[in-house]
Amino acid sequence: MFSNFKERFMTALAPDLPPLPSNDRSDHHHRRFGGQQMPDKFPYARPPFLQLLTADELRASADHNVRPIIVPRDINLLPWGTGYAECVNSGKSEWNEDQSAFCRQVLSDPEHKHPDLPYTYFGIFDGHAGYGAALAASHQFHHILHETLVDCIELLLPRDTDTGENGRLNPTFPHPIYFQRRVSKDELIIGALESAFFSMDSLIAQDSNRYRDAGGCTACVSLFIDGKMYVANAGDSRAVLCQRRANQPTEPKDSSVIEPDPLEASCYPVPFSADHTPETERERLLNVARLKPHLMANHYVAMEYAKRPHIKDMGQRILCRQGTMKGWTYKTLTRDDLRMPVVNGEGKRSRLLGTLGVSRGFGDHELLAINTGIQIKPFLTPHPDVRQRDLTQVVSIPDEHNQDGDYGVLVMATDGLWDVSENEAVSRTVFQTLSKYPTEKHRYTMVAQELVARARGKINDSGHWRLADSKAAATVDDISVIVIPVYQYYKEHIEWTQNYTRDLEKRRRRAQANMAQEAQEGNLLNGVIAEEAHVEEEEEDGEVVVLEAKAQIQSEPLQLPHAEAEEVLVVEITTSPEQSESRESAASTGTATATADEEASVTAPASQRDSATVAQQQQQRSRKGNKGKH
Repeated sequence: MFSNFKERFMTALAPDLPPLPSNDRSDHHHRRFGGQQMPDKFPYARPPFLQLLTADELRASADHNVRPIIVPRDINLLPWGTGYAECVNSGKSEWNEDQSAFCRQVLSDPEHKHPDLPYTYFGIFDGHAGYGAALAASHQFHHILHETLVDCIELLLPRDTDTGENGRLNPTFPHPIYFQRRVSKDELIIGALESAFFSMDSLIAQDSNRYRDAGGCTACVSLFIDGKMYVANAGDSRAVLCQRRANQPTEPKDSSVIEPDPLEASCYPVPFSADHTPETERERLLNVARLKPHLMANHYVAMEYAKRPHIKDMGQRILCRQGTMKGWTYKTLTRDDLRMPVVNGEGKRSRLLGTLGVSRGFGDHELLAINTGIQIKPFLTPHPDVRQRDLTQVVSIPDEHNQDGDYGVLVMATDGLWDVSENEAVSRTVFQTLSKYPTEKHRYTMVAQELVARARGKINDSGHWRLADSKAAATVDDISVIVIPVYQYYKEHIEWTQNYTRDLEKRRRRAQANMAQEAQEGNLLNGVIAEEAHVEEEEEDGEVVVLEAKAQIQSEPLQLPHAEAEEVLVVEITTSPEQSESRESAASTGTATATADEEASVTAPASQRDSATVAQQQQQRSRKGNKGKH
């Protein structure tokens, strides 16, 4: 009872301070690990692009009295001149529990048939109950995201044609016509982000058995890919796109009338995320408690009352609602209604089971409710809220020189900024600072530094941090801000598109040249085959003529001795086709001429017959040689 009173008293005095640690949670932790100190998975460090490498620099950055604003030493480490600034809390925790990260990667085709697709990722994580979860997310989330994008790489990479190369479907890269439902690239990327959030939370749960309790963290991630911007958020770290309308020429008015600043009037914010707190997600949390009453263990009630019930109201009718109800209804107050509601408080003071101020994020697997020891994780979820914007559809007139206003400047920050700054004020600060530094390369870093300085405020004589403009209480939480010039990414995307178009044109020309060369080689091959076929046809005709001459000689045998008949037969068989044709023509002229030729051939001397036989054999050999050449 005394612990409960002490907790309520401290919360009333300093509502921004974290709740006191529960003895039940500490005992549970020691019972589980036998009282031994578990090691950290990652040693404490600030984001690598800040280049705080020594222990002295880390201690200086965590000075709670000075609260120095830290910016990158080398602004070239961040792409597109992106700005970053941070400062530690005023004593809420020993170290800065915020973490940030960025990564530039490329999705490559393993078969090198499609062009590479580059993308850039930024992440900001706000830890609570320790820095372990935020530090783990900053080191591991971009690797998990890359794996989920690689899983659907065949549908994300740009294709030469809708049906693959040369009009054929590539089995390695499934075509959308194989799907029963239409699936767009936006849905694939959103699904990859959602899957990465769940995988990151599961990884932290697995590490809880080997490393020290990492606590929990919120996450806000932006992904720039294929000319589009995606923002995924889980928790109370948010992103706002600051835009500005182009200055329109106006007619001169009366100088006595005070006109508003045209810069302030033209600036406007576009929220790209929303807070996930017990108040904003009251409906979901009450529905979980209603469907799973064992999670409350008779300590809480899954109801929301229009008036806080008291013992004196027992038996009276009271307005209430539960679960997914949108309206209100009456019920008779009973003793069970006097239990603590699952969600109590309003605004930034709203708490889940009286302990946690956020309802989405990573980690918190060992977090127990104060004084009850009930696990809070079943009520939490890492599911992000993802929003996207197609930058190729933005209309910007170059002559107006309002690219930052048309495409916007994305501001991602932890709740240390949003607790004391409105979206409109942040948008005005962004463009006012940019107007002071119109051409400087570090202008976006100056914007981030100005936003952190305004949210941190100044310390007064009594040691309290106050806002400079309103003297109201400044934030005592850690502050981390990333300022991303969206137009700079779009210029990079245009350059990549032009290079991709040139490479595609070269690839098409190379393919056409290869096709023409193959066609030419095919024509040459067809010509050679046709010529060989013609030669073979001529040879077949010659053989047919020889066989006919042989048959004619055999049909008219000569009355000669046996030896001379064999010689004549050899001579007739080995004659060339031309001689055979001449013999046929001579035979057709008349019987007398044929008889004279036969007598001449028979009565010819033996030496002449031998010389004729040798000449005919040489002619036959030359004909065979010509056949081999063909």
